[in-house]
Amino acid sequence: IALSVMVQPVSAQTIRTPVEGEEVCGPVLGLDPINFELHARNAWSYCTDTIYGEPRLTGDVNLTINWNFKFTTHPYGPMWGTVRLTNENGYWEGSWVGKITKLEGYSYINSLLRGHGDYEGLQARLSYFKESPMSSTYQVSGFIMDPGGE
Repeated sequence: IALSVMVQPVSAQTIRTPVEGEEVCGPVLGLDPINFELHARNAWSYCTDTIYGEPRLTGDVNLTINWNFKFTTHPYGPMWGTVRLTNENGYWEGSWVGKITKLEGYSYINSLLRGHGDYEGLQARLSYFKESPMSSTYQVSGFIMDPGGE
């Protein structure tokens, strides 16, 4: 008598937790007083993120900022940099890329963050949207990924 056993692989599935909130930023600092309208390199800003019901991504944000802009009634073009979000249980580090649109002046930004401290092993993918170049508030949406989840 032959006994056959079917073995099915067991694999953890990534848990995706959706998030929404806002980011409020202060002024951009460290700009070259001559060329800042067209190019910024290694400028910085401080922000506060409030992610509704998700304390892991709520905290103080330090950004480095680079851009290559042109002008119509507002600046537009590509921008990029690094980000570090810190709160009492750990921090998130990563990079961001985005653009300000030529016609509307909308800002679209995407970031990828890796967790540290209590957030070790987690990733966050976030999108930021701001509809006015005069506003300091971005709408945030995205998700936290836990690759070790089941």
